[in-house]
Amino acid sequence: MPVIRRKKRTRDLATFFGMLFFIIVLISVALSIGNLIAYREIISRLSNVTNYVDQKVNQVHKEVESVKALMAPNSLVDKYISAANYLREFGYDFERILANISDDPTTGYFMVFTIGNENVWFSIRDAEKTYFNKELKPGLSDYRFFYFKEPKIRTNYDVIIPPEATITVGKPGRIYLLFFGVGTKFHPTKVVQLTESKYENFAQKFSLYIPGR
Repeated sequence: MPVIRRKKRTRDLATFFGMLFFIIVLISVALSIGNLIAYREIISRLSNVTNYVDQKVNQVHKEVESVKALMAPNSLVDKYISAANYLREFGYDFERILANISDDPTTGYFMVFTIGNENVWFSIRDAEKTYFNKELKPGLSDYRFFYFKEPKIRTNYDVIIPPEATITVGKPGRIYLLFFGVGTKFHPTKVVQLTESKYENFAQKFSLYIPGR
């Protein structure tokens, strides 16, 4: 009897370990299948991301090539820039022509003539505003400074200033003012050399004729 019980106990242990091994195998297989499915899902997502990135990279590359083509020499943008620069320069030249041919005797203005070989700083301002502040090259400046009323045709070279404004120069003795008084045309009525650095109320200082005053 003890021998039969021992064999039965051995057989039960073998059956238990066999079932345990089988369960472990089943769990391992299930986990492997789950990992395989998860791996395939990750691979699928990675592939989708890679395709998306490739599409965006190709799109950006095409856009860069398109921009390079637009900015290349003789391209549409290059021709547009050249045309814009030409029109701008032509416009400024045209305004200079207008400033030289238009002269209304009902206005009073002056021009600036600089002597020497160096630029001279020239400024017109009052307590509230700066009307002109710039270095002028030697020779006759293109600017006209109107102190009585605005011209009928106004260009970028025309500056409207009050007769009470203050004129300041960087190098006294190097600048002359050519006044084209009210009632005259194309001929300066007065030429003044600026020997001082500052002239307050220049119209009164230079005894300019202003109608109504």
